[in-house]
Amino acid sequence: MMNDKLSNSILLTAKAGLFFASCDGDFSQKEREFVEGYISSIEEVGEIPSELKEAVADTINHTYTLEEIIDETLSLVEGFNDDERKAILFTLRQFILKAIASDSRVKEKEVASYDQWLKAVGM
Repeated sequence: MMNDKLSNSILLTAKAGLFFASCDGDFSQKEREFVEGYISSIEEVGEIPSELKEAVADTINHTYTLEEIIDETLSLVEGFNDDERKAILFTLRQFILKAIASDSRVKEKEVASYDQWLKAVGM
């Protein structure tokens, strides 16, 4: 049985990847493939509830704001000790950086959004 924090982490990762890959107004084919690759990798893990798989797959059909990503990030790390919080944020940060770089072009709006996210989550 998967706990809510893990489910929320998986879903937030998909949302954050989608937001940062497309926040420059250009959601390229390479960025789409990166996000879809994450979705596929979730399905390969195994013991993931079908509702979570569907929610992750559905992220591709939505537009998220930086405020939503920040709020969900802060909500996710709430209640974890400092080391756990840092580990979660580090993993999410690495994923975001890969999403931004997935089209081999890092644009000013992506960097500005990433910097705002870092500041908001205390990194």
